[in-house]
Amino acid sequence: MSKQMKYSVFHLILWSIVGILFLIIFISQDAINNWGDNKIKSIMLALLFIFGFGGEYILRFIFRKKPNMIIRDERDDKILAKALGSSFVGTILYIYLISISLYIRYEQSGFVPVGWLWFIAYSLIVIANIFTSIFSIIFYRSEGE
Repeated sequence: MSKQMKYSVFHLILWSIVGILFLIIFISQDAINNWGDNKIKSIMLALLFIFGFGGEYILRFIFRKKPNMIIRDERDDKILAKALGSSFVGTILYIYLISISLYIRYEQSGFVPVGWLWFIAYSLIVIANIFTSIFSIIFYRSEGE
């Protein structure tokens, strides 16, 4: 398993943990409808994303290039480009599906709770990172990694 593949696996694990904890915070105690009244949940989400981006920084530090060591070659660059392109499409589909779902759900009232807008914003970061890792792993597997 190459370093880039290992990095993708650990990246997926890290952002999956962030995503699961994110969903737990948003689902618990009607956070969507009472978003503005709950500053503790906002702080918890900020700390959660500090954990996610901090963990990503630590991963980059662990998998950094050492002198005279090849970490990425042309094949890795090709796979990462394909993974980024695919994750872009997946992220756009995610935004479209969640937006249409919210429209259908709240069409009668004409008002979407502001918590859903925060949900979309936060979840977009998680989804983009998870999709990038998943597609990277898929493309490495298809290349025989």
